[in-house]
Amino acid sequence: MKKTYVLDTNVYLTDSEALYSFANNDIVVPLKVLEEIEKHKKRQDGVGANARFTIRTLDLLREKGNLHKGVRLGKGKGILSVKSYNPDHLPKELDPQDADNQIICTAITEKANVGRRKVIIVSRDINMRVKCDALNILGE
Repeated sequence: MKKTYVLDTNVYLTDSEALYSFANNDIVVPLKVLEEIEKHKKRQDGVGANARFTIRTLDLLREKGNLHKGVRLGKGKGILSVKSYNPDHLPKELDPQDADNQIICTAITEKANVGRRKVIIVSRDINMRVKCDALNILGE
C-alpha cells in the first residue's frame, strides 16, 4: 500500500537528495519546513549547501506543476506536495508556535485527509519521534 511521508527539516538539511529516497510513495513538505530551510541557506557549510540544493530542487519541481496540488518526482516515484495544517487538529497541550508541533500537525491534518493510507513522519529528532508515538502518528 502506498504511504505518505512527512519529512522534518533536519532530513533535508542532512540529505539533499532525500526527496528521491521513498520509492513510489508520496511526500508532503510542511510549509513550516520551507521557512526553516530558508534560515539555513546562507550557511557556508554542508547544511547550507543542502538547504540551497533543496530549494533549487523544489523550484525545478514547481516548474513542472503546482506544488500544492502535487508534482510527480519522476518515473516510478511518488508525488511531492507542499501543505499547511489545520490548527484545529493540534492537540491543546502542544504549543502552536513550536515548529516541530506545526510539522506534526501537518502530518495529523494529512492523516485526516488521506483516509486509510499510512502517514509517517521522518525525523532525526528523537523527541519529535516520541511526540509522534504519543499522538499515534508513525515516526521513523
